[in-house]
Order: sequence, then C-alpha cells, then structure tokens
Amino acid sequence: MTYKRKGQNLMRVRGYKEKGNIDTPLELAIRNETDRYSLAILAIDSLKSVLGNKGSSTREYLLNTRTAAMNYAYETGQDPDNYVNWTWDY
Repeated sequence: MTYKRKGQNLMRVRGYKEKGNIDTPLELAIRNETDRYSLAILAIDSLKSVLGNKGSSTREYLLNTRTAAMNYAYETGQDPDNYVNWTWDY
C-alpha cells in the first residue's frame, strides 16, 4: 500500500515475534514493540531532528517504566495494575 508513495520512508511496520513461552499480554506487546512505551520511544527517536535533546528524559522514563513492567510480569506472571486498570481521564 505504501510502495512508491510519498512518505514511504516514514512508515513503520511491527509484526508478531514468537518465542514459545506463555506470556502476559504486555510482555507480548513489548516483545513485538507494539506497547505504548515502545511506540512512544519510537516517536521520540523519529523526531530527534525536531526535538533535539528535549525528549531524552521522557525517553529514559519510558524505558525504565517498560523495564519495570517487564520485570513485574516476569516475577508475578501478571501485568502491573497500573497497566491493566489504566483509564483515560479526559
């Protein structure tokens, strides 16, 4: 659908990466880089020319939060409550 179209180089595609384990939904999303943290990090990385160094602290926070969520899921076999029970306040 994007072949030889304007902006094709800006397109990102994510697919399923099978590992063979029983994982939580968040673990699968992180492995496939489709979770909210990975997508936000990708957006920050894609806008480095616009943002400069302004997104670095947010990027680091997202990396740390994603790592903590992975560790929690690995240790407990469940996704963190702040991920499962998250609601949009607006």
